[in-house]
Amino acid sequence: MTVTNQPLLLGIEIGGTKLQLGLGRGDGEIVALERRTIEPAQGARGILAQIGELVPILQSRIGATRDQVAAVGIGFGGPVDANTGVTTKSHQVTGWDQFPLAKWVRANLQIPLVSIQNDADTAGLAEARFGAGVGFSPLLYVTIGSGIGGGLLLDGQIYRGSGAGALEIGHLWVIDRTTSDFDVIKLEDVASGWAIAGAARNYAERQLADGLTHWKVLELAGGVPARIDTTMVADAAKAGDQEASFILGKAVLAMAHALNQAVTLLAPHRIILGGGVSLIGEEFWFEPIRNQLNLNVFPPFRGTFDVVPAALGEDVVVQGALALARDAVLNTQRSTDVAETRPS
Repeated sequence: MTVTNQPLLLGIEIGGTKLQLGLGRGDGEIVALERRTIEPAQGARGILAQIGELVPILQSRIGATRDQVAAVGIGFGGPVDANTGVTTKSHQVTGWDQFPLAKWVRANLQIPLVSIQNDADTAGLAEARFGAGVGFSPLLYVTIGSGIGGGLLLDGQIYRGSGAGALEIGHLWVIDRTTSDFDVIKLEDVASGWAIAGAARNYAERQLADGLTHWKVLELAGGVPARIDTTMVADAAKAGDQEASFILGKAVLAMAHALNQAVTLLAPHRIILGGGVSLIGEEFWFEPIRNQLNLNVFPPFRGTFDVVPAALGEDVVVQGALALARDAVLNTQRSTDVAETRPS
C-alpha cells in the first residue's frame, strides 16, 4: 500500500493488558495495525519501549516515513489531563502517575501534534463516528473489561465535564441486592471482568478447601482456580451451573443499577456496551440488563433509549485515537486559517 496525499495519522491504545498501534486517516479505516501484550511488571517504561519499537515497523509496512505522520492520538487506560497531555494514573501498570506522555511522544517519535484522552472516551468517540452510535446523541458508551470505563458523547464530541474527565461509571457506588443487608459496592468491584473472575476464583478455592472438585467453572479451568476467567464463568452459567449464574447475575444487577442512575441523570438516546465482558452476549448479558433497567428506570424515560452492543470490536480504541489525531490536525488548520485572515 502506498501513502496518499491525505494526512497519515498514528493511533495508540495503552491499556492494562494490551498495547495497540495503528496507522490511518481518522475516517474509520486502519491501514496498518500492530498489537502486543503488555507486561505489567515492566511498568510504563516497558510500554514506552514497545511503542518506540512498533512505530517504525508500522511505517515500513506501508512504505511511510516518520515525517509523513501528521499527528498522534492516544487512548490511555486511566484518567488523563487532556489539556496538558499528562497521564494521571493507571490502576493496572505502575509508572504512569503524572507522566508527561505527550511530551514524551514529541521528543521520542518526533511527531509534534499529540492528542490524549482516556481510553473509554476514545472508544466512545469511535463508536459515535464510525460504529453503533452514528446518528445518536447524547450517546453513553460503557466498556466492561478488566475495569469499567464510560464516556458521554454529544454530537460526536467527547464530554469532559470541568476538564478532568467525566462518566467514570466504574467508580459509581451501586446496591448489591444479592445480600440480605443490601450492601453498597463500587460497580467495578462487582461487574468488571476481574471482579467476576475473582468472585469465581474465591468460590473455587473454598470448594477445594472443603474437598469438593466438581464445580463446572473449576473443571473448565483444569482444576486450577488461578486460571478461571470471565469466559469460563459465562460458559458455566450458559450450561446451567447455579453458582456461575449467581456470580454473573450479581454483575448484571449492578450494571443495570448503574445504568439506571446514568439514564436518570443524562437521558441518553442510546447506550452502547463494549469490552470483553459484553462478549458474553445477548441472552446472559444484554437482555437481562435491559430487563432490569426497564423495570427500575425513571418511568418518563422508559422507551426513550436503547441498549446495544459495540460494533467496532477490538480495534475500537485505535479507531478513536485516529479520530483524535484527525481532530487535532483539523483544529490546527482552522487556527492557522483564522490567524491568516486577521488584519495585520
